[in-house]
Amino acid sequence: MNSIEIFPGSKRLVKGNVPSSSMLLIGPSGVGKTIFCKQFIFNGLISGETCVYVTASESPEELENSMRNFGFDVKPYKRNKMFRVIDCCSWRLGQQSSSSYAVGNQFDVLTDVSINIKKATQGLTNIRFVFDSISEITPMCNQDAILTFLQTLAAKIRLQSGRAIFTVSAGAHSSNFMNLLRTMFDGILEMKIDESGKEIKRLLRLFSLKGATHRTFWNPFEISSKGIVLKGETETRCTLCSKVIDWEPIIKTIDGKNYPFDTLECFNTYKKFKSVYGNNFE
Repeated sequence: MNSIEIFPGSKRLVKGNVPSSSMLLIGPSGVGKTIFCKQFIFNGLISGETCVYVTASESPEELENSMRNFGFDVKPYKRNKMFRVIDCCSWRLGQQSSSSYAVGNQFDVLTDVSINIKKATQGLTNIRFVFDSISEITPMCNQDAILTFLQTLAAKIRLQSGRAIFTVSAGAHSSNFMNLLRTMFDGILEMKIDESGKEIKRLLRLFSLKGATHRTFWNPFEISSKGIVLKGETETRCTLCSKVIDWEPIIKTIDGKNYPFDTLECFNTYKKFKSVYGNNFE
């Protein structure tokens, strides 16, 4: 099994394989949505997948530099065209873009974005895709037009067996817009900030994901020097191999005592040792 997570925390939140899907990531500004996306993209790159990143809040240079700060060096992937950036930021700042896929038509932004996405994804399947963020684009577009655009784009990625994350800022849009937006995606990820305690706590949950068994509880996470790391309230380890069990452990009762195991093979091996060494084997 591939040890690389599909997205930060996916092994803890999803049982088994994460299906190909287009997911919406909702959260307030500053909570960590963009870092989440960068980590998701880099995990794809090191897994051999071609990745496309639509950035509306950072120039390609800023994006690349910020990724490097977390150990996500995309330069080699940029050279072999496995990492492709669609720049929706530079023209808004009056700057020349360094990307081969740059949006510059302020009068018809969605058409220009669509053209560049088509160029960047031409002939590709099983891509990883990020759109960061919907909230940066909406002020320049008609609401109905952007909803249709996003629905079509999410469907195309799904048909190409791709994986995608689209970000949107919580509280930046009407409830009607957000409700319509939530219906267009295969899964919903949510982030929030809890300020009720002495320290600010960041929380993540997987609200929904079609085609997968998953947990829906709020899970605390930290933004470390290596990106986003989920923190479990407790860690359950296999009685035999001491491996951290990411999903539900297999609980077996031996001599009236419950033991957690990662696999049935671990349990059977432990039972053999126990039968040989008795109570001396713990």
